[in-house]
Order: sequence, then C-alpha cells, then structure tokens
Amino acid sequence: MEKEEEKLGLMNGRLGQVLGPFDSSELLGQEGKISAFTPETTTPIILKLGIQAATGTIVKINGVPIKIGITGIYELDEVIKIKSISFPNGADENTIVDFIY
Repeated sequence: MEKEEEKLGLMNGRLGQVLGPFDSSELLGQEGKISAFTPETTTPIILKLGIQAATGTIVKINGVPIKIGITGIYELDEVIKIKSISFPNGADENTIVDFIY
C-alpha cells in the first residue's frame, strides 16, 4: 500500500512537489494538496512552478487556462505570484507539480 505522504507529495524547506491524480479542486485552497505541505502559511504564494502532465491537459493558473503542450512540460521561470492552481478537467496519476514558495 502506498504511503499517504508519497501519494500527496514531498516537502523540503521551501521546495515542494505534489503528485496526481488531481480532481478539479483548487490546489492552493484551504484543503488543497499544496496547502497541506505549507502549514506555516495560510495561503501559500507560489513563486516558481513546473508541471509535467499529459499533452492537452488544461491547468488554470491565477484563473487563466493553459493547455499543456506536446512536450508534456510547462514551466514558469519568472518570479510571479501564483495565487491559484487547478486542473478544471482533472489530471491523471502521472501528473507532477513542482513548486517553490
């Protein structure tokens, strides 16, 4: 049986990773998968983000829908304040979200 922390993600300082599957819930919400690993903040603000997902997966970042391209990788290298992340249509178990907060 898979350990719960392995299923949800790993945390190391201000770096984090959460693993799919994801439903359409907000990842940064009060009970979101990212918020579960950032207990020292009420709503973490993500500074950098990397997503690995199936081609065509839709992710909403700050309310803006983005389609994952043919490489299956989406990265934000600029320092921007990400206040919301969700997969409106869900995402499979091979989806990985890496972040710095």
